[in-house]
Amino acid sequence: MRLIAGLVVSFFLSLPAVAQDTALKTRLAIDGQGSVIHDAVIVVHDGRIVSVRPNDRIPQGAREVDLTKFTVIPGLIDMHVHISAHFDESGRERPSITAFWAVDNARKYLESGFTTLRSLGAPNLVDVDLRNAINSGLIAGPRLFVSGEPLAESAVKPADGEAPMREYVRKQVAAHVDVIKIFGSLSSRAGGGPTYTLEQLKAAVDEAHKAGKPVRSTPTLVEKQVVYVPNLYLAEYYLANGQKFHFNEEQLRYTRDFMKPRAEAFAKAVKKGARIVFGTDAAAGMPGHTAPEFERRVALGMPPRQAIVHATSTPAKALGMGDKIGDLKPGMFADIIAVEGNPLEDIKALGHVAFVMKEGKIYKQ
Repeated sequence: MRLIAGLVVSFFLSLPAVAQDTALKTRLAIDGQGSVIHDAVIVVHDGRIVSVRPNDRIPQGAREVDLTKFTVIPGLIDMHVHISAHFDESGRERPSITAFWAVDNARKYLESGFTTLRSLGAPNLVDVDLRNAINSGLIAGPRLFVSGEPLAESAVKPADGEAPMREYVRKQVAAHVDVIKIFGSLSSRAGGGPTYTLEQLKAAVDEAHKAGKPVRSTPTLVEKQVVYVPNLYLAEYYLANGQKFHFNEEQLRYTRDFMKPRAEAFAKAVKKGARIVFGTDAAAGMPGHTAPEFERRVALGMPPRQAIVHATSTPAKALGMGDKIGDLKPGMFADIIAVEGNPLEDIKALGHVAFVMKEGKIYKQ
């Protein structure tokens, strides 16, 4: 009998743990389409949203989380960051040091409500390794789509022709990047002029498409589904921190001069109904502090509701993840955040994140 009892106990102990439901009780929620849902209970099971129903009951045995003091929205998406960026970067920096900064930045982004990021430039494939570490559960961080080292004139010059462009793309594909990043123009701090010929850029895009990889270039290249990824706050940040970045007066002047035309272009794009997504080009010191970008967009005519959509469902679709993230719908990953205040009334609320859940796991409460 003792042997049988022991075997029974061992059997039950060996069974996999049953995932507990989590029920998020809300008073105000805004989904990825900008629609308002009142008094909803959002039930999460095994990392995904099971149901979103107004005045629903809490399932028996579920873990209840009261978010009625906050506004609940899908996890935010930033389509242009540099995950390993930090002050006093050096080309001679050991990859391990860069990786430490990237891990810390990832945590800050996640805790500020960004559950998905597209990182467009990191040395030594640090972003690829970080993405894999996050996906395996080794490190806490947002879901990452990464480019590795971007193609710049330091690697391939305009006079080199098309072959090196194709070779660069093949090398990046072999490193398992998600997107190909090309500096098609100089930084605004260097005058913003073109870098490569149109033939070179077409060659790179052709090679990337053969491998099924999207291309991100500055300026954005025309592809099947063009999205506009502007940034408005970065120039202000550079001007306020020019000394930390070791910018000279000419670089600061270029940065200052580009602010007005950039703002005018954004305002015109909003009026014309362009397909815009949220992106910050976040530099050193910005992870966890990118919410002012929302404020600048709203100040230039973008309705708050649209600003939320452009940071949730629109970029999710651009990433090919529209059926998995960016909204509050059954079957989607439970990427859910809660903010203090109502962002439809004051967009600054998106800078006050009180709760973060990614794939059903709570990272901030």
